[in-house]
Amino acid sequence: MSSINDLGVESLGVRARVSNAGWIHSPLFDFFLLIAAPLATLPVFVGIYLRIPVLAIGGVLGLAFLHYASTFSFFFWNENRPYYRSRWLAFFGGPTLLAVVYWILIGLQIPYIVQVVLFVWNTWHVSRQNCGILSLYRSRAGATDQVQKNAANNAIIAVSFFLAFWNINTHEEMMGFFGWFSKDLFWIVKIPLGVVAAYYLGRLGVALYQRNTVVGLPEGLFLAASLGFFYPYLFIKDSGYATMAMLLPHYVQYLTLVWLLHRRKFGGASEGAPRPLLKLSSKLHILIPACLVFAAFIYLLRDVTVSSGHESYFEMIYLFVALQHFYFDGLIWSFRQQHVRKTMLPFLVGRPEKVSS
Repeated sequence: MSSINDLGVESLGVRARVSNAGWIHSPLFDFFLLIAAPLATLPVFVGIYLRIPVLAIGGVLGLAFLHYASTFSFFFWNENRPYYRSRWLAFFGGPTLLAVVYWILIGLQIPYIVQVVLFVWNTWHVSRQNCGILSLYRSRAGATDQVQKNAANNAIIAVSFFLAFWNINTHEEMMGFFGWFSKDLFWIVKIPLGVVAAYYLGRLGVALYQRNTVVGLPEGLFLAASLGFFYPYLFIKDSGYATMAMLLPHYVQYLTLVWLLHRRKFGGASEGAPRPLLKLSSKLHILIPACLVFAAFIYLLRDVTVSSGHESYFEMIYLFVALQHFYFDGLIWSFRQQHVRKTMLPFLVGRPEKVSS
């Protein structure tokens, strides 16, 4: 999700004051599904700890592919079709080129490149989503100062990259790539990332000190959560497992925002919305079973490929879908585009409404 630009919300003109207003939906909803999203993934970690495949593998893959699939729901918006067609090169040419390059690299068995691109792009993608959600909270707090936005975004991205590279020496593909240049390259990369992170954290501190608008409690909590979002890399030795632990709450955040946006946009619509989105966005008793069925299908698909000795094919598809998601996500949530601002922002920064099943 791209960071949101100026949203046209008037400044409240209050200096150095904390406000309880500004939740995207409600305190409990925001806290458990956006700010402290790792709490929502505890059942998956219980499954991993107790070695229950359905919870562990099924939970991880289910959340991952539901998160990827939810991106493509935007293609079913009636109002989006003319927009996609007017930008056909970006929405159809770009993904095609990405697919061609990906399968060439896979076919030629060129080592490391796909995994390196995936790791770096994944870090950028997750940190930018946090920037985007923080912009929603900032707008609801009435802060429109571009300096505040830039300071927070730069700090989140810089700290995220530094933490992601904290245990990079345990990432087999990244270390193999670094080995092409120098066996000590991971130190050469990690030290500058730490310096950059410290610099932008300092800039953020100065910006917050000089701020003359409300520092909302929701905004403050989410800012802290965003800065520490990549904390698993500090405590989990293996980079791959740390990435999984970091991504699970990211999936929850993304699914929460996509559902909330669709619920507010189509939940009470009587026309102009595709029928499947009307049903899924307004009826939890339909949405939840549908998600469970989809997750079960992914779990069984992976199980079949593993038992038949074709797990590598599943992994190739997994990586391909992830890269396509990164690409489309940057287009779909690009708030620089007037169409995106017009069709999404009113339902994300407007007054929260009661969500029912």
